[in-house]
Amino acid sequence: MFYLSLAIIIGFMIVHIFTNYIKFLDRKPKDRLMSFVSGGSIAYVFLHLVPELTHYQEVAEESQLPNWLENLDYVTYLMTLAGIAFFYGINQMNEKSQKKNEQEKNITRPSKPVFALEIFGFALYNVLIGYLLVDLSGENIADYIIYFIVFSFHFIANNRVLHLTHEDLYTNIGRWALAFSVLIGWLIYNFTETTDLNIAFFSAFLTGGVVLNILNDELPAEKNSSYPSFIAGILFITILLQLIL
Repeated sequence: MFYLSLAIIIGFMIVHIFTNYIKFLDRKPKDRLMSFVSGGSIAYVFLHLVPELTHYQEVAEESQLPNWLENLDYVTYLMTLAGIAFFYGINQMNEKSQKKNEQEKNITRPSKPVFALEIFGFALYNVLIGYLLVDLSGENIADYIIYFIVFSFHFIANNRVLHLTHEDLYTNIGRWALAFSVLIGWLIYNFTETTDLNIAFFSAFLTGGVVLNILNDELPAEKNSSYPSFIAGILFITILLQLIL
C-alpha cells in the first residue's frame, strides 16, 4: 500500500494548495455542503476513531509507561482530552487576538505571532494525519478512500476558515506549510521506526483535535445550516463504514 498511501498524501497536498480556488465555496449552497461534510466527519470520528480508543487503551496498559503515566486511569482518553484542550486554546488565542486588533488597530485579523502559532498547531495536526494514514487504513483500499474523502473535506473546511481569518499570510505561507506537513508525517511513518504505543497516543490526540475542529470549523451557523444535509452526511459515511468494517 506504499504507493496508494503516497497518492493519498499527494492528494491531500493538492487540496491544501488549491482550496482557495474552489469558487463554489463562496456561494450559498456551501452551507448545505458543509452540513453534509460535518455530518460525515462526525460519523467517521464516532464510528471509526473513537472505538479505536478502547484498543489503544489496551495497548497502553500492556506497555511499559513512566510511573507517572502508569498511575493514571484511561491514559489514551486523557490524550484525547489533551487534543481538545490544545486546539481549543489555539482557537481562543486566535479569537482574542482578532478582537483586540479590531478594537485597537481596526485590523480584522489576528497578530502574526498568533498566526504562526495557529499554523504550527495545524501543521502538527496534519503531521499526525499523514503519520497515521497507513495504520488507520490498514490493508483495505476502501478504508484509504474514505480516509481521503473525510479528511479532504475536513481540510477544505479548516483551510477556508484560516484563509478568511489570516488572508494573505495564509495564502503566501500557511497553505504551503500545511501541505508539506502532511507529507512530513507520512515520511516519518515510512522511514522511521514506530511502535503501537506511539500510534495509540498520536491517534488519541488526533481524535480530540478532529472533534474540536469539526465543531469549530465545519458546522455552519444554526441559521445557515441544513439539518437534512447533516443527516445525509452521517448516513453516507455510516453506510460506507458498515460495508467495509
